[in-house]
Amino acid sequence: MSNRRERRAQARASAATQNDVPLQQPSRDVPTHKTLVDIASERQLLNTPSQSSPPSITTTRINPDGTLSTPGSDTDVLDTTTPYLDIALYTATLTMLHFTLTVLVHHQYATMPPSLASILYTSTVASPTPALLLVLVSILHPRSSQLLTQILFAFLSMVAGAWLVHASNEDPYMAVMKKAPPLGTLWVWTIVEMRWEWAVGCLGVVVSWGWWKGYSML
Repeated sequence: MSNRRERRAQARASAATQNDVPLQQPSRDVPTHKTLVDIASERQLLNTPSQSSPPSITTTRINPDGTLSTPGSDTDVLDTTTPYLDIALYTATLTMLHFTLTVLVHHQYATMPPSLASILYTSTVASPTPALLLVLVSILHPRSSQLLTQILFAFLSMVAGAWLVHASNEDPYMAVMKKAPPLGTLWVWTIVEMRWEWAVGCLGVVVSWGWWKGYSML
């Protein structure tokens, strides 16, 4: 009973204390300290999307030599220059491919094992193929992404592939030894330079033509 009386007394005392709190309207005077609105404005939390600066959009372009450039940057000046290092690497790689095909052809048809030194001389120095490859790569490789160049690559690919298949099946072995390395090198290069859809289509044309003529592809 005593606990209940104490709780009732405490409840009456708290009610009397609440009634003693004065009730009044909030002050309409200008505040002398920073308000929450001022703090939010300083931190730019109240800016609308229209007031904020629009995001910057940068256009990136892939150059023919594989580098990236943006309009107005210093790399745009390099777009009109010829990628000499890229051309040199391409020509060196194709020359080594021509040498490799020459070695394979000699091993296929020669009666005696060939000398690598003589084959290296005939396939790189005495042969006009490396010089022709250098000219073609210098002219066509920087423009390989253009539609007209892709059409030219497709034409060269089909001609070189069909000619190689025809020579391998119809010509005597001496003619094959002379024609196969440059034709094979040209065929591989044009396939590499083309888009994969065009390359698959050109390979399909050559294979279909060889099958129609009854030639062996091996």
